[in-house]
Parts: sequence; C-alpha cells; structure tokens
Amino acid sequence: MKPTKLFYLAVLILPWLTVPFLGKNALKRHLPAAIFICTFTKIIDTFGEKKRWWRFYKGIPPFDSMNFFNLGPYLVMSLWILKMTYGKFVLYIISNAILHLLFNLLGLKLVDWCKIFTLEKLKKPQYFCINCSRALLLYGFQYIYDHNKK
Repeated sequence: MKPTKLFYLAVLILPWLTVPFLGKNALKRHLPAAIFICTFTKIIDTFGEKKRWWRFYKGIPPFDSMNFFNLGPYLVMSLWILKMTYGKFVLYIISNAILHLLFNLLGLKLVDWCKIFTLEKLKKPQYFCINCSRALLLYGFQYIYDHNKK
C-alpha cells in the first residue's frame, strides 16, 4: 500500500467524526489535557527521532506522518479514554495497559505498513513503557487541572 495524501487526511479527520458523541461538557473538560499530552508527545517524537528511537515517514509537507496520527487518533483517543475512565484510576490504568499492549502487538505493524512510523533503536517493551508513562502524565494533568479549577 502506497500512502497518499487522502490516507493521511483520513487518519486526521475520521477520528474527529466521533467527537460530537463525547458531549460538550466532556470535550470542554478534557480537551486541555488532550492538547497537553499531544504537545508533550510531539516533543518526545522530536527527541526520539533525533536519538533514532523511531523514524517517521513523510506526510504532507510541511508535516511528517506522525503529526496526522498525533492530532487525529491519538488526541481523540485521549479524550475518549478520559471521558470513560477518569475518576476510576484502576480502570484507567488497566484500560491503558490493554490498549498499549494491543498497539505494541498489532498497531506497530499497522503503522509501519501504513507508512506512519517505524521503531528503529527502541524495542517494543521500551515503547510500551513510554506509552504507559504518557498515560500517567495525561491522567496527572487532568487531575491537577480539575483540582485547580475548583
């Protein structure tokens, strides 16, 4: 499969079609945390690419393929996972661990095949740990955001 501009646009746009089902209150409540974690992820992406942990394929200039993945499925999934599990920390951890494990087992092959990114120096268990750390950071940000808002 040769990636096209249409594919990258679909990766970006299709997840956003689910956002109206989140509800206005959930969107307003969790959007700052989702934006924070996507910004943090971009920083990690840049650092990891310089360290050759992974390599991103070209997307639609001036963006690489990971920008489309980060602003599409990753941001929207962050909103959904917070909506469904926030306030239930054990459920949040278990849900994220399962999602990240599935991504490690199946998703990494898919994103390489779809020409989004591929791991280079980083091993799958290390990538799993990075993802779990980001999940903790996302929850922590939302927790602090909620408590500062009160």
